[in-house]
Amino acid sequence: MKYKLVIILLLTSLIILLSGVTYSVFTSDASLKVEEQDIAKFIFEAEQTDQIHLPINELKPGDNTSYDFSVTNRKEGNLSNVTVEYQITLKTFHFMPLILELYKKNGEAEEKIMTCDESYSRDSNNELVCNSTVMEMTHEKEALDEYVLKVSFPEEYNTNEYADLIDVLDLEIASWQKMEE
Repeated sequence: MKYKLVIILLLTSLIILLSGVTYSVFTSDASLKVEEQDIAKFIFEAEQTDQIHLPINELKPGDNTSYDFSVTNRKEGNLSNVTVEYQITLKTFHFMPLILELYKKNGEAEEKIMTCDESYSRDSNNELVCNSTVMEMTHEKEALDEYVLKVSFPEEYNTNEYADLIDVLDLEIASWQKMEE
């Protein structure tokens, strides 16, 4: 009888150990009421949105237009407490033979960031996806990066073949906190 009881206890213990059932208690005695505690604010503003749909359906061969936008690390008087990295992406089906050039303004001068053309790859929706290099804004001072997207429809495409084409041009700005290396 004793052997049966010992065997039953051993088997029960073995089953419990092998079943992986564990019991843990986690506690913390951290206080969130410390006066010196400061939570970093992530502030990033790009024309009130991070995606801009640009109307290009009215463009005709020979037309040139531009879209100005800016990116800043300040909003409503608050400056970001973290260094921010961001990337500008242009997406288009590129049905219309448009010349798409992105420039960063530097005072009166403009520096070409990219030309969105067929050298970039397409995504699963067959959209041409053109990514800029990654830009950075430090948290040490207020920053305002101004851009202009220049869109041209060359006059040489003034033929029936290009009449009534419809295309889409979306500008997206993705941002994230820079992680120290």
